[in-house]
Amino acid sequence: MLGYTTPMSFKKKLQNIRPSWRAVVMMWREELSFKLQILFGSLTIVASWVFQISKIEFLVVLLVIGAVLAIEALNTAIEELCDHVTPSEHPKIGKVKDLGSAASGLIGITATVIGLIIFVPHLLLIL
Repeated sequence: MLGYTTPMSFKKKLQNIRPSWRAVVMMWREELSFKLQILFGSLTIVASWVFQISKIEFLVVLLVIGAVLAIEALNTAIEELCDHVTPSEHPKIGKVKDLGSAASGLIGITATVIGLIIFVPHLLLIL
């Protein structure tokens, strides 16, 4: 041991999960986009099972769903922080919010393209 970290007990590690879980619950209650992303992610997991996609494809699906939800959480955090700093409109705050929104939009587009690449061949097989 180098002395700058101390081992954390399992109980302490579990306690560190609480703020994360609280934030997920808050997002579920307050953010419509998060609810929609959970819905579409769930439907995508069901489609993965129905079409019996490969393990690698399924891992990509899970990774993309996680990325979409994580970026939505970061975008929400940015918006909350901006609203705390100045509730009134400000050009720089608007720019920051727009950039956070762009991140959500870009991962949404990426998720859609990846979904099409994975699922369209499976759909074509049944048509």
